[in-house]
Amino acid sequence: MLVNNSKYLLSIVIATKDRTMYCIEAIKSIVAIQSDNIQIAIADNSDSEEVKEFIQSINNPNIDYVYDSSPTSSIANFNRALALAKGEYVCMIGDDDGITTELLAITQWAKDNNIDAVVGSLSANYRWENTGASNTVFTKMTGSTLTITNFDCKAQYVNLEKSLQQLMKGGCTNYLDFLFPKLYHGLVKRSFFDEIKHETGHYLNGLSPDIYSAITLACKINNLVYIDYPITIPGVCAVSTSIIEGQNKSNSKKIEDIPHLKNRGEYHWSEFVPRFYCVQTIWADSGFAALKDMGRNDLIEMFNKYALYSKILIADKSLKNLLETHLTADSKINNSSYTREYLLTYVNYICFFTQQFLIRSLRRLKIIFKIGKYEEITNLPTINEAMLELDQYCERNTINNAVCHLKNLQDNSRYIKN
Repeated sequence: MLVNNSKYLLSIVIATKDRTMYCIEAIKSIVAIQSDNIQIAIADNSDSEEVKEFIQSINNPNIDYVYDSSPTSSIANFNRALALAKGEYVCMIGDDDGITTELLAITQWAKDNNIDAVVGSLSANYRWENTGASNTVFTKMTGSTLTITNFDCKAQYVNLEKSLQQLMKGGCTNYLDFLFPKLYHGLVKRSFFDEIKHETGHYLNGLSPDIYSAITLACKINNLVYIDYPITIPGVCAVSTSIIEGQNKSNSKKIEDIPHLKNRGEYHWSEFVPRFYCVQTIWADSGFAALKDMGRNDLIEMFNKYALYSKILIADKSLKNLLETHLTADSKINNSSYTREYLLTYVNYICFFTQQFLIRSLRRLKIIFKIGKYEEITNLPTINEAMLELDQYCERNTINNAVCHLKNLQDNSRYIKN
């Protein structure tokens, strides 16, 4: 059993590189909460020292900061940031993200009730100015905008094994469709990361710290609580990965050009995942890295590769030729019919596309007919203003005490791993 040497209740962990303006504003928003129970742990791999100079200027004793401009892989910088954490619980955010003022109270509730992890809903999101995101049929992508979708603070315990099985049957990708513990935009006892590092030699592995940590934690922790409340505020800026790859899809598709592999050294890409770059393959590869590190071959056997293939096509139809090349090679390796592989892929495509279309249509209809609450608040130039505006929104809608809802959780609804 590893010793708990926590100095703080909560560590907010940030790994940053060359997004100085956003990172400084993220730091300001956390410092504005004014609590000695919150540590800010920052690993900075930027070319400039602007963040370092800002931190020196505010001289806050609750900030632990390390600057290293040498060539460093993104996952190494994440590991470096997590190593700085001294809190009993940790929450990692991006350098263009923020937290909510209720997060500290939720952390205290988790500690008092011996809860290993808490995950909230992604119902509050912030768009920085000039993201370059394209307008949709229904939505104009204004900058400096906080978008809030309906949340009711209802809480529940999560069956972790069910989430793991659903993920694998769904192609080991799009993990946000399921309830998982999260380092990124979630709350987790730091001791579990110490256990993972003790067993594997690292806190994080694979290429995506998001899904890698979600799966390793799901294999480790004893209980997880989900609350329909935004405990963090994900941000998106012009240089966010979600804009560059998720929307603009401007990165090269070649494995050797993957930004995640820069300065990484030798890396073994999972044999279960098509060898080209997109969000879905990065998630799947990192998912398999996590399962391998946790020794969960039973879950690997549940993998539905056709679900992965179909979700790749749903996200980006331009990948059709690359995927068909993979199907040809895969059918030869497994001594199976290409026609069979092709048909099973497109059967899954129809199923998942229809499901996604219906979910999105229903969500949009609710907004159009004002069945559910949806609000866009503009003219908020930084993440700090977005955090304060979310507080005011909660007060206006009398949902300003998430902890009260957590206290109402019934013991008989608890799912605890045996």
